[in-house]
Amino acid sequence: MTKKPLAELFRAMYHGKYEYRDFIGEALDSRYKPLNVGRTKTSKERLVYAPDKTMKIYHGFLNLFLFEYLDINERVVFSYRKGVNVVGAVRKHAHNKHFFQADIQDFFPNIDSMMVRSVIENAAARTPISDLMDHVDRIIELVTIGGALPIGFPASPLISNAVLHRFDDRFENYCADRGMVYTRYSDDIIVSSQNRDDLDNLATAIEGTLKSVELAQLKLNPEKTKITSIGRKIKLLGLVILPNGTVSVDIKLKRQIETMLHFYITDNSKLRDFSNADLSKAKEQLSGYVNYVNTVDSVYLDKLRKKYGVTVIDTLIHQGSK
Repeated sequence: MTKKPLAELFRAMYHGKYEYRDFIGEALDSRYKPLNVGRTKTSKERLVYAPDKTMKIYHGFLNLFLFEYLDINERVVFSYRKGVNVVGAVRKHAHNKHFFQADIQDFFPNIDSMMVRSVIENAAARTPISDLMDHVDRIIELVTIGGALPIGFPASPLISNAVLHRFDDRFENYCADRGMVYTRYSDDIIVSSQNRDDLDNLATAIEGTLKSVELAQLKLNPEKTKITSIGRKIKLLGLVILPNGTVSVDIKLKRQIETMLHFYITDNSKLRDFSNADLSKAKEQLSGYVNYVNTVDSVYLDKLRKKYGVTVIDTLIHQGSK
């Protein structure tokens, strides 16, 4: 790899459309807006920051030339990575019997500037930026607000994965030594085992491991920590594990999809009413659901093709890929 100065990379990327002097020096307060995302049945109100177009460009540049080079444990992490998704995080557990689920409380806001600095410095030798260490302070300024990683910034997901890299490595080894399987999707942690007793006291083990890699400020949310076992419905990250070990979508979503498909074929006005949206939005929603099934469960997708027609299903898949 031929390394080049940050300024040279930026100018070669944008050819004057965006000014390097602004990227490296302008005040950033006007480049984002704070938004309070409303409370839902399953989550409390969150403070999210919406970046403007230029800030998104800055983050896209940093992702491409810096943050995609950060350390990550690809064996266990399935969030914010090209070519993998939530399905992979669940499938690794499909043939176990007992499942521990937890999430990290206030994940992004508890990742501070020192953590960000550490992962950047650790990756410096691998990036194409020759003078990276001269610009670390400015880069941290670009990707944090008030000394913390904001929800809503394009660089936050990649940075968060790297911050947990040492934890992922150490906790993966802890689980492997005990015959358990560990995966993570963003702030969601899943551990599974053939033996339920293996999962007892895992919350303590996780927080102890976080502390051992100097991430003690990251804590589990006790309200979202639970153990489930085969014999009950196994739902992980919105997906279900069927008794035969197949990962599929939840039965409630299947019923919704099939109702929408019936109306899509027989009566578009009922599809619109059922979706509580105009017809184009309803079709877009249905297309999204069918593409989701295509990603998760090819066997169920084939059943939909047989029941509603190959042309109907493949047309919806094609619409969603445009």
